[in-house]
Amino acid sequence: MKILLLCIFCLAPFSALNGGEIDLNPVIDGAELQIAYDGSEMEMRWWGGGLLEESADGSTWNIVSTKSPFRAPISDKSLYRVRDHWEGKRSISVNVPKSYRKDKAFPLFLLLHGFSQGADSFESYFKMKPLVDSHDIILVNPEGTRNSLGLPFWNAFGKCCDIEESGVDDSSYLRGVIEAVRNELNIDESRVYVLGHSNGGFMAYQMACEHSDIIAGIVSFAGGSISDKDRCVPANPVSVLHVHGIADPIVPYIGLSEPFGVPFEGALSSVETWAEHNGVGPLTNDVFASLNLVALDFGNDTLRTRSPGNGHGDVELWSILNGSHVPLLSYSSDGTSTRLAEIAVEWLLRRSKFD
Repeated sequence: MKILLLCIFCLAPFSALNGGEIDLNPVIDGAELQIAYDGSEMEMRWWGGGLLEESADGSTWNIVSTKSPFRAPISDKSLYRVRDHWEGKRSISVNVPKSYRKDKAFPLFLLLHGFSQGADSFESYFKMKPLVDSHDIILVNPEGTRNSLGLPFWNAFGKCCDIEESGVDDSSYLRGVIEAVRNELNIDESRVYVLGHSNGGFMAYQMACEHSDIIAGIVSFAGGSISDKDRCVPANPVSVLHVHGIADPIVPYIGLSEPFGVPFEGALSSVETWAEHNGVGPLTNDVFASLNLVALDFGNDTLRTRSPGNGHGDVELWSILNGSHVPLLSYSSDGTSTRLAEIAVEWLLRRSKFD
């Protein structure tokens, strides 16, 4: 497994992939403004989470939007540009399998940590990196921004968990990460996936909502989807696997509604909504637990609720009986990864974006 380090919006171009630990400073092509005209208005889109600035003369610039897209009246008197939100300080690691070669396309996985967890901490718990070589995948472990207490977070739907309301556009940032890796490595366009835990699970749902044109499937582990249906109208099917402990006290299995907290859908309601989005169903339940995901549990501990699906819009819920927010996960047969990480990756790999 080779490790590549990427620094979003730095100035130097990519260096060649030659193994080992490599410093890469990509320029994200997607950061350039994409402008579409609609009557008397124009809609501007960009990826990477940068700030949209406006100027009348090119000398003084003012921030007009922190989030893509942005609509404005058509005018030949204004100039627009995208500026790096993080001044090149937000880095990520990209893990490439030993089998990588430029003439073969490889699946891409983004692994998103939970609130206050951090990329390294979640990796040490979930153990995805051993699957890079065993399953021939490319793995990205991005890091969320840190609040004033130094706690990393993703600004996902449902106010989870940008507590200080920084407004950082993580959806656009992660789209930019995908574009950056895709520009450098040979990525299978039909197999781009997002896996997230807790706050990262909420972010995974948001990526499915807003970037269904490139995301083939997600895994939301102890997360939830937004209850406001108008804010999630995906244009394309996205396969969804939702994993949740029934006894989760942090992100309740049944969800939350006003006035009890930040509203979000429960586990079952989340997959039912996505079954509707994808046009699959009806959902069926296992009579007995059929998976063993938790350590020190003698026997199966997880129920499956699933749709028949069609290979690129399948929906499943894995309900861990008595499972907590961070259950002690069992290990894979070779002892290098967790069983959940292994079978979740295998579940996603069987579900591509296109026929």
